[in-house]
Amino acid sequence: MAGEPVEFRALIRQVTYAAKRVSAELRVAGLQGMLGGTGRTNVQGEAVQQLDAYANGTFVNNLLRSPAISDLVSEEMAEGMHLAQHSRGKYALLFDPIDGSSNLDANLAVGSIFSVRAPRDVLATGRTQIAAGYVMYGPATICVLAIPKYGVNLFTYEPTIGEFMFTRGPLTMPSEGRSYGVNDANESGWSPRVREFVDWLRGPAAHSTRYSGALVGDFHRILVGGGVYLYPGDSRYPAGKLRLLYEGCPLAFIAECAGGRAVSEECDILDIVPAQIHQRTPLIIGSRAEVDRFLPADR
Repeated sequence: MAGEPVEFRALIRQVTYAAKRVSAELRVAGLQGMLGGTGRTNVQGEAVQQLDAYANGTFVNNLLRSPAISDLVSEEMAEGMHLAQHSRGKYALLFDPIDGSSNLDANLAVGSIFSVRAPRDVLATGRTQIAAGYVMYGPATICVLAIPKYGVNLFTYEPTIGEFMFTRGPLTMPSEGRSYGVNDANESGWSPRVREFVDWLRGPAAHSTRYSGALVGDFHRILVGGGVYLYPGDSRYPAGKLRLLYEGCPLAFIAECAGGRAVSEECDILDIVPAQIHQRTPLIIGSRAEVDRFLPADR
């Protein structure tokens, strides 16, 4: 990133610093009584975990320090936050501070997802994103960052020196894979097209099921090993459950930068014009062979 503007590099430093703080808290959360819910619900109507609130506060407090950022959008905030004191900031950051928080009590991997845009493009298509990435808190804490001219690169947190170190990249998603991830419990509410596609994955395509309940972890498996992840609409959530701006778009941006593809049930995720910051979307994401089978490339 040496060739990137100093403001952009400062923004990414603040994101990774927040991720280090979250990583450290996750490792001792059980000892400090930080697991479980707060008793509140967020704007999505979902129960807020204690670590959701902690991670959101950590990201916001760190990002407030960067004059490069003029606007923040978070899953845990009902409204976007315009930073009047940073009115000349070049960037907006949209983020999900803890993805997969239902996994926390079971000590499974969770993550943070983020998208960098120009402030004027917060409600533009995902193709206007400047960069996107995620941090996965698992056996190792890793950061995957997509910047078009550099591709998709992976960094691993080295706690003894307190830095993310370049590990692999640019990453290329395999053109096809042998695994898929989907919550089969929702099958009765799927559309016929989704059922037909999953039947093909289970049958003729001979894919194995790999599903953890954390979007970041399931997508990362697909990024490095190929295959497809699905969170389609269903009878309870006809418009899908995942959020477009800070879940669907950043992961779609990463997928396309790595040679993969991401679609809703009607079009490419990156072509959707959002109507509001917490808009939901179906998501079918992964290797081109599988995603093109679900939604042909000319659609």
